[in-house]
Amino acid sequence: MDSRSLLVVEPLRYALALRPDWIALEEVPAVLPLFEHTARLLAGAGYSTWTGVLNAADFGLAQTRRRAFLLASRTRPALPPEPTHADGGTLADLFGDGLPSWRTMGDVLGCAPGDVITRGNHTTGGSRFPTTGPSWAITGRARSWMLRVGNRPASTRRRLDQPAPTLLFAKALNDVSWIEADGTAIRRLSVAEAAVLQGFSATYPWAGSRTKQFEQIGNAVPAPLATAVLRSLVPVRLELAA
Repeated sequence: MDSRSLLVVEPLRYALALRPDWIALEEVPAVLPLFEHTARLLAGAGYSTWTGVLNAADFGLAQTRRRAFLLASRTRPALPPEPTHADGGTLADLFGDGLPSWRTMGDVLGCAPGDVITRGNHTTGGSRFPTTGPSWAITGRARSWMLRVGNRPASTRRRLDQPAPTLLFAKALNDVSWIEADGTAIRRLSVAEAAVLQGFSATYPWAGSRTKQFEQIGNAVPAPLATAVLRSLVPVRLELAA
């Protein structure tokens, strides 16, 4: 067993020693049974608790990132956040407004349909950029690109008109790449693109080497999801800047 696995129980020790007003824990879905056990112990210590798995796409992220959460509070009911988006969207009814569809990679990377311009000349050609998107984003011709995570035949692939799959970096850094629809490799995902797909700005000041920057992005709780989760726990209005 990896000795680091024991670190996931450390927050319980801190909570029982410090008795904070509220607690929010996030981990990979496989940790949910441990979170459920932890929640039972916290309930015995006077906390209202909720555990479950949330999909970041339901909260405005252009990525179907699923993560387990444990929410606990000594001052208010611990409840899951209300989704702001849904797969395919939902219609308005007697109980409220409908929800918009999940956001896509094309939505957030500035690859919306529109006129394009060519930088270069008629001899050498040039790069084609959508006039509606920032210059760091993927190019106009890239509307047929797909994002692949992993290098195996069964690796997850998503079109630009879909949310990204869960972004995995660290040792898999070289395997998060743009490909043509036929599988032809194009280039790796850039740091700016990865940041935007994780809910941050393209110019967010990540530190360290390129590899370390990707690790920071992949390990971060996406800003839209963090905002939704903490808004349900903290008694003041939260405005978390991406």
